[in-house]
Amino acid sequence: MKKSMSLRLALMAVLMVFVNACSKKSEYTNVIPANASTVASIHVKSLAEKAGLNDKENKEVQQKLIESLKSGTNAATFQQIEMIIKDPKKSGIDITEPIYVFSTETFPSTLVAKVSSEDDLHALMETLEKENICQPLTNGDGFQFTRMSNQVFLAYTPSVLILTGYKGNSQLEKIKENLPTLLKQTDENSIISTAAFKRMQKMGGDVNALLSPESFLKDYAKQINYGLPQDINLKDLWMLGSLSFDKGKISMKYENFTENPELQAMLDRQKKVTRPIDNNFLKYFPKSTLMYFSMGINGDELYNLLLENQEFQQNFSIAKANEVKALFDSFQKDIAAGLLNVTMSKAPAFLLYANVKSAAPVQALYEKKDELGLRRGEEIIKLGENEYVYKSRMANLFFGVRDNNLYATNDETVYKSIAQAADPSIKETGFASGMKGKNSAFAINTEAILALPLIKILSEYGGAQYVTAFSLIDKIEYAQITGDADNNAEAVIQLKDKSVNALKQIVNFIKEFTGI
Repeated sequence: MKKSMSLRLALMAVLMVFVNACSKKSEYTNVIPANASTVASIHVKSLAEKAGLNDKENKEVQQKLIESLKSGTNAATFQQIEMIIKDPKKSGIDITEPIYVFSTETFPSTLVAKVSSEDDLHALMETLEKENICQPLTNGDGFQFTRMSNQVFLAYTPSVLILTGYKGNSQLEKIKENLPTLLKQTDENSIISTAAFKRMQKMGGDVNALLSPESFLKDYAKQINYGLPQDINLKDLWMLGSLSFDKGKISMKYENFTENPELQAMLDRQKKVTRPIDNNFLKYFPKSTLMYFSMGINGDELYNLLLENQEFQQNFSIAKANEVKALFDSFQKDIAAGLLNVTMSKAPAFLLYANVKSAAPVQALYEKKDELGLRRGEEIIKLGENEYVYKSRMANLFFGVRDNNLYATNDETVYKSIAQAADPSIKETGFASGMKGKNSAFAINTEAILALPLIKILSEYGGAQYVTAFSLIDKIEYAQITGDADNNAEAVIQLKDKSVNALKQIVNFIKEFTGI
């Protein structure tokens, strides 16, 4: 009896495993082809939560939206739409899972979503059909499909929803012909098995993206391949990015990824060109600087990298090689430049500093000024030891070297205060701290820009469009892009209100602007 019971339980266990295996839905991401040139993941649930769409203060807005849909729709349709607005999962689409967008030659701009309920999705499709938004559903090879406005093809299975754009019947037929193959893909022959896709998934943004530069740069491949090993294909390189909304800021991250050893070796050589910024020049730039750029540079490594570039080799003869090398070698450590002021009466004022080994570069420039092909009205005048000015009818450029620091500016007042610390300086801005430990940095000081007399005139007399634009910009403290030692980049838009999620602030601004 015990043996019989044990055997019966064992058979039941095997049967349950078999049934579960057979009824298990295939992973919806398997449909993304391995040859997709672009893939993006959009975390709808995260975006909705950060936008505050479910917050108490937005329930009234939601109700207004629902009420506005009453006119022009029948009772059954309105009931369906109202139900989905209040509970999005009733659409049959699982918004707790990311929505993916990919593109290939056959499937341009294609959206992929996980189906949570085929019955709910089918009910939604029937509602759209009644409203003449889509054509009647048709059975395909393992899927159901419809069309919208003769531009969008929509198909779904119990596991996945696919929506793709098309142009003309020939492209539509090609999509329907290739779709069954896509639906039968497994992990092994879809993009989710690739290292690049797995790396993208770890970016951790609300929106993550994977892009092959070959897809949009193929027309310029010849120019781009200068300096690359001849057997390197741009398809071996991937560009990864992410977009995140956090409290008080929006951040975008970027990095390169490759599994090609030779291409990776080239990327590693590029890393040697830059070095961490010392930030020694921050004190010379006033806090009101409009835009600021800084980079730590290894001049000799930059020259060595340029030697691998065919175009550089063609433009510089061997006779000039030593002079060019000496010029690059002289630049070490930081280069910093800033846009100081913009007025209607004269050219924008700028200031540049760079660490150099000696004054040799500017001395050589002055000594060989006759070889520069200066035009009438142009001249270079020596003002003092290692100090010069280039004069023309349009502007003057003051440049020279003091204490192994190269400087250049087009503003005479700034020239007279070279190497003198500004008070207050750019060190006191919010973005200065974000430059620490970085190899490069670029910042836009929105507070300083909005304080310009020219901008104030535009905001006061430029009309409603300028008022709206400047009121939005006024919420931004600064925008900044930084690069690290691995050549990864991060762009940040820092808002003044650091206590509320940036996406929610954007939604609130839209509500205020539209009067909702």
